[in-house]
Amino acid sequence: MRTRRSLAAAVALLAAAGFGAAARAEVAAEVDLAGNYVRTTVLASASAKKPRIWSVQRSSGLARPLNPGGDQSGDLWPAIAENPQDSNHPWVVWSRGTGAGYDLAWSRWLPGGWTDPDWVEEAANASAGDDLDPRLAVNSEGRPYLVWWRDEGGEGRVYLSMFLFSRWMPAYPVSDPEVDSRRPRITLVDDGRIQVDYDTPAGRIIRLLVFSHPLSITDDLDPFARLNSDATPIPPSNASR
Repeated sequence: MRTRRSLAAAVALLAAAGFGAAARAEVAAEVDLAGNYVRTTVLASASAKKPRIWSVQRSSGLARPLNPGGDQSGDLWPAIAENPQDSNHPWVVWSRGTGAGYDLAWSRWLPGGWTDPDWVEEAANASAGDDLDPRLAVNSEGRPYLVWWRDEGGEGRVYLSMFLFSRWMPAYPVSDPEVDSRRPRITLVDDGRIQVDYDTPAGRIIRLLVFSHPLSITDDLDPFARLNSDATPIPPSNASR
């Protein structure tokens, strides 16, 4: 999502020739002199073997880094989306290294700085497999939605969550359990449908998911109970790439 004032992510690859072999990187919010959010920048090293994403590069007081120790724990590339109902402040989700694998962590920008990184899922539910390739989208009412895929014993499965007032909802399985499904993307369709497309051995698949009733910011504790999970996949030949 782009606005005239801010960008969801301004990405720059730091070439070793320009910054030296020890080029560092960072994920940071840029602010103006009054401390107001301007945009989020992602600076990454150009090394394919040892990419650096999170280490702090700049010392400017106008750049507020997120997760500066992420490269030490092997954290992966972040998904970033801005909230149109909150002065375009960003939400960030990424695969965070735990030492035994990857679970999803998240943070958001509030006036004054980033919230402390927290887990998308409770620790008791975070050991089913590596959670990878998160993608974020925020609807016009300011509600974030999240998709990713989980490596379950070598087979991928796509999941959906949404942020409900103060927490992420438990993972809702989108793809069929018997189909290896990976690398999802999410699109919030104008009429309220959630479009999720993902890779399978047979090609790219699209699913359209619909809640049976409109959602509000004070939803019940299980809105996924009202999600129409009978959506029909669109054949790969008709899927946009």
